[in-house]
Amino acid sequence: MSTQTKQFTIHEDWTVVILGFLIIGISLFLFLPEVPLFKWSNGIELSKDVFDFENLKILGIQFLYLISIGTLGAFLIGKSVKYFLLVFPLVYFLTAIALIIAGNTEIKALNLEAVIFSLIIGLAIGNFFKLPEWFRSALSTEVFVKIGLVFIGNQRNFFRYS
Repeated sequence: MSTQTKQFTIHEDWTVVILGFLIIGISLFLFLPEVPLFKWSNGIELSKDVFDFENLKILGIQFLYLISIGTLGAFLIGKSVKYFLLVFPLVYFLTAIALIIAGNTEIKALNLEAVIFSLIIGLAIGNFFKLPEWFRSALSTEVFVKIGLVFIGNQRNFFRYS
C-alpha cells in the first residue's frame, strides 16, 4: 500500500492570471519598480551610467522583485522552486547582458533590440552546452513569455522610466 501525496498545482494559464493581478496590485498600491538605465555610447558612459551604484541597486531591487514573483509562479504550477532559484539568477544575468549590449547607441541605430541578443545568447548556450533536463524544465519558458506579456501590456500604465 503506497501513500502518495498530491502536489498542489494550478494550470499555467491561471497562474499567469494570478501573477498578473498580483503584479498589477503591487504596482498600483505597494511598489512601483524603477527601470534601470541601459543607454550608453562609450566606455565612460557605460561605467558612469549603466554600472553606476544607483543603477546597479535598481537592477538588484528588480531582481528581488522578479525572483519573488517567479518563485511564487514556480510553486503554483508545481515546478521545483529549488531549481528555479538556481536557474533564474543566471537567466537574469544573461538578460542584463543582452540589455546592456542593446543599450549601445550604435546598436540602437541598427534597430537591434535586446530580444535579438537574448535569442543569440540562448541559442549559443542551448547548442554548445548540454544542459541538464532539470535546468531546462526550471526555465518554464512559456510561463515567462506569458508573464512578460503582462509586463509589456502594463508597462505604460505602471512602470516608471528613468
